[in-house]
Amino acid sequence: MAESIKNLLDTLCEDPGNCRERLLNAAGLLFAARGLEGVSTRELTRAADANLSAIAYYFGGKDNLYKEAVEDAIARAREVVGGTLENLVADTNRAGNDPRLLARAAIRFVRDYAHAILSVDPANWRRQLLMREMDSPGEAFDHLYKAVFQPHWTAFAGLVGKALGQPPDETRVMILSSALFGQCLTFNRNRWVILRNLGWDEYAPEQIDIIVETILPGILGALGLPQDELGAAAA
Repeated sequence: MAESIKNLLDTLCEDPGNCRERLLNAAGLLFAARGLEGVSTRELTRAADANLSAIAYYFGGKDNLYKEAVEDAIARAREVVGGTLENLVADTNRAGNDPRLLARAAIRFVRDYAHAILSVDPANWRRQLLMREMDSPGEAFDHLYKAVFQPHWTAFAGLVGKALGQPPDETRVMILSSALFGQCLTFNRNRWVILRNLGWDEYAPEQIDIIVETILPGILGALGLPQDELGAAAA
């Protein structure tokens, strides 16, 4: 695997000659595949074509290198979806208790969020590393949760709570938020099964539009928001 990673680094690294960058990308690929404990320092340096002492020099050890890889993945996740969350919070606040404006906020968020997360290359190690932490939480999970996952649920629960006339931290609001939000996430986490079922090769923009158009009526219905805003938003 180390040899195949060496070949990838010339593409992944902005500066293939930068030892620190090569180590970070090699570590990201290996950690995403096998986790922190499944990768040795010798394997990391061999994959990055670096000296054995390079990890300690640049990162202070393997554990810190893992944390740095997670931080890099968090930064990328914020770049991908940060704007959609900010728009959702702003749209929800502007909507007040107006069901039509809340419906428009939900429609905009689901469309933008689905396109953002489903357009990410599934082979991207940052995406894979975050999913590994979700499935098998390690020391980085608490930080990852607060930096990435919690803001997602908090923003969406704010919309759900307003639609239902309940506090956003009420248990049923949080459960419904998770269920509805999960409709977007399942197409990301179960990508290959869904693509095979649908006979698609990838999530091209037109395929993502079909997904959004299919799940939005159910989301609006669960929130008791007007369905006719779907037509208005499309126009």
